[in-house]
Amino acid sequence: MFKVYTIVEKPGSEKGIWLEIGVAGLNRDGSISAKLDALPMNGQVHLREFEPRVGDNPQKQNETPANSWRQKGFKK
Repeated sequence: MFKVYTIVEKPGSEKGIWLEIGVAGLNRDGSISAKLDALPMNGQVHLREFEPRVGDNPQKQNETPANSWRQKGFKK
């Protein structure tokens, strides 16, 4: 499972803002499918593996992007 980001440049700042815009997952054939909630203005996306943070509420694991994605009809 991946989170999809775009980096938005902020005038006067050395670092860009990483804006989460969707999720992605591996298909059986090794390709990647993505569901975007927004389109990047600069045309660039960055994929980062989704890793739950230490201390996350285990009861909320069913609310991860992966499960949300599957509930909407996408395959793992």
